[in-house]
Amino acid sequence: MTKEAEVAKRDTSGEEGHNHRGKSTEDRLDKELILNALNIKAGQTVLDAGCGNGYMSKMFSNAVAQSGKVYALDPDKYVIEVLGKETRGTNIEAMEGDITTPTPLEPTSVDLIYLSAVIHGFSKQQMQHFLQEVKRLLKPTALLAIVEIEKKETPFGPPLKIRFSPEELKDIVPLAPINTIQVGEHFYMQIFKNEP
Repeated sequence: MTKEAEVAKRDTSGEEGHNHRGKSTEDRLDKELILNALNIKAGQTVLDAGCGNGYMSKMFSNAVAQSGKVYALDPDKYVIEVLGKETRGTNIEAMEGDITTPTPLEPTSVDLIYLSAVIHGFSKQQMQHFLQEVKRLLKPTALLAIVEIEKKETPFGPPLKIRFSPEELKDIVPLAPINTIQVGEHFYMQIFKNEP
C-alpha cells in the first residue's frame, strides 16, 4: 500500500480541532531520555511543533545554546502569548501557527522537527500537508521526532482508532526511520532522518 493510500485509509473524521490545552504530557515523559536520543548540538535550529506550554522548547533552548534557535509553534494563541512573555530575550521564538499549514520558516532551515502527542489529531488532509511542510523545512540529514501514545489500551489518551503504531508511522512518513525509543509509560518516540 502506498503512503498516500495509507493516509487516505485512516478515518479521523470528527477529530478536527483536537484540543490539548491543559493536557500536557510534561509529567508523563522522560525528557532527559528524549534529549539524549536526539543528540542536539549547539548552533542547531529546532522546531517544536505543537509546543503547548513550551516545556520541551526550553530544554531544546539549553541544548542548542545561544548560537542556536528554537521555534516554538502552536495554534493556541493564549499559550503562545504566555510562552512569548516567559522567553523574551532568549533564543526561543514563540509563534502562533500550525505545522499542517505553511510556516514562515525558510526552506531547509531546520535541524530537528519535534512533535509530541499531536499527530493523532491530524485529519488525512492535515497529515499530507504536515509531511509536505516537514520535507520543505528539514535540512539534508536533519531529524523528525514524533512522540506518540502507544496504540493499545491505556488509562488515558485519544481513541485507539486514531493512534499510530511505530509501524504505521514508518509506512506513512517519507523519511528514513532510524530509531524507536520508549520515552515514558505508554509513550514512544519514533525518529526519522531526512536522507537526500
